[in-house]
Amino acid sequence: MRRIVLTTAATLAILAAGSIANRADAMTIAVPAGIAKAVDGSSLAQDVAYVCRRVWRCGPWGCGWRRVCWWTGPRYYRYRY
Repeated sequence: MRRIVLTTAATLAILAAGSIANRADAMTIAVPAGIAKAVDGSSLAQDVAYVCRRVWRCGPWGCGWRRVCWWTGPRYYRYRY
C-alpha cells in the first residue's frame, strides 16, 4: 500500500513540475514574399461554380427525381491535333 501511495505522489509531482516548467509558445517563421502574396489572396470561403438541381430522369432503375450538377465556371478547352 505504501508503494502505491509513493508512486502516485511521485507521478503527480513530476506532472505538476512539468506543467509549470514547460511553456509551449508559438514560433514565428519568416515567409517568402511570393508565398505570402499567394496565401493572402486565398480564403476559406470561395465561390462555388457548380449548380445542382433536382430533375426528372429515367434510367435503368426506373424514373424519378434525381440530383443533377453541372459546372458553371470558366471553361478550359483542350484541342487535339
